[in-house]
Amino acid sequence: MSPYFLPAGEDVLSIIRTLGLQNAALELTKSFKGIVVQQDVDILEVNPEDADAAFRVTDIEMCAALEGDIYLHSRLFPKPVMARLKSLNISKGMFVLSGFTYIDSEWKKRQHERVQPKHPTYVTLHWKGQGVRASMENISVDGMGVLAYKLTERRMEIQPGANIQLDFQLSPDHKYTAVKGTIVHSKTRGRFLTMIGVRLFLKAKEVRSLERFIARRKQEILVELNQAYWEMSRPRGVESLYF
Repeated sequence: MSPYFLPAGEDVLSIIRTLGLQNAALELTKSFKGIVVQQDVDILEVNPEDADAAFRVTDIEMCAALEGDIYLHSRLFPKPVMARLKSLNISKGMFVLSGFTYIDSEWKKRQHERVQPKHPTYVTLHWKGQGVRASMENISVDGMGVLAYKLTERRMEIQPGANIQLDFQLSPDHKYTAVKGTIVHSKTRGRFLTMIGVRLFLKAKEVRSLERFIARRKQEILVELNQAYWEMSRPRGVESLYF
């Protein structure tokens, strides 16, 4: 998505109120460990004074994914809307969003499933005779997101369009060497971290291997989402008074 945001505020709340009165669909989209979970949500209340709105999910397990950026989609919105979680009642599947902003870009659905590795996974990026070790954030059959540390200090200012090669291992059965790639975007996070998006060019055999890994990992993530929901909904014991 684009990093540019446009003011929304009352405009978004007005549209949400209209959708609620019409009982029209409002789709919520959220990334959880790489995969995209989405569903229609019910609009319960709009509060212009507090600049927030209350909703209810149809699949209550999705509540466990409601952290960070949350996206809303409707044919009435001129652009996709991003919001943040303000409060959550997980037992009722109800939540309140605030901080509504338009995203100044088109929403593009992913062509390929993306997952976050279960365990910390590292990638070696090779560029112009140099190599740097980075942490894999997510992967699909045609792309990868990695987080690199102190690239500038290592004089590896990799720009979009640069051709690179990558070495990485997802499991004992999924090892990849000298995979060709192209930098799609490079964005700094703070002083030392750089988030890099890479387009992958895999061989047919590598694609099949990665598809198997991603399919298995997606099922694991769905189980982890279910576990996270039950963990959040479990009554808190006496220990919560002290920790």
